[in-house]
Amino acid sequence: MERIYYVTDSILRLVYINLLAILFSLAGLIIFGFFPSLVATCHLMRKWHMGESDLPVTKTFIKIYRRSFLKSNLIGLAYVLIGGLLYINLSIAEIVPNEFVQLSYYPIFTVLIVFLSCSLLAIPISLHYQVTFYSLIKHSFLLLFVRPLLTLMLLGSVAGYVLLLKLIPGLFLFIGISLFAWLILYYSLKIFHKVPLNIEAESL
Repeated sequence: MERIYYVTDSILRLVYINLLAILFSLAGLIIFGFFPSLVATCHLMRKWHMGESDLPVTKTFIKIYRRSFLKSNLIGLAYVLIGGLLYINLSIAEIVPNEFVQLSYYPIFTVLIVFLSCSLLAIPISLHYQVTFYSLIKHSFLLLFVRPLLTLMLLGSVAGYVLLLKLIPGLFLFIGISLFAWLILYYSLKIFHKVPLNIEAESL
């Protein structure tokens, strides 16, 4: 009975946090609301994984959303810009009928995959440590390779989850953002535990 209660409570918590993330994303017209909502969601998931599940969810979410609004948008939009440019270059390399240009397809594809992988660790690092933008990029890149098994498990879990959302799009409304954040924090905290970074820890 206790196990059933825990599972039910966890599912309801994921659904409620996901609802908050969607509502506050819409409040920021999506483009300016998504990143602070994602940061707030990841903060709650981080606390959850660290055994602090009794936090006032709504109050904490709003507090982190407001506090991270500017910084998360600046960093998030910078990542979107870089990722967008890489994707455009990849598309050009795929369709341009030039052998020299087409040879660049696989190097660009590799860089894009590494960049997307680094992006998954960027928010957990920024929550767990006090970092500059340069340090954020550097440490997210380094962590990909120092614990390769955990990194592959993270990437595999996220890829499988994205596939599940494609098969059942309606799930996004209930757990799309919250479960995504839960997965990222689950693996990233394991990586941080195995490989403590030589930077000042942030107490949130």
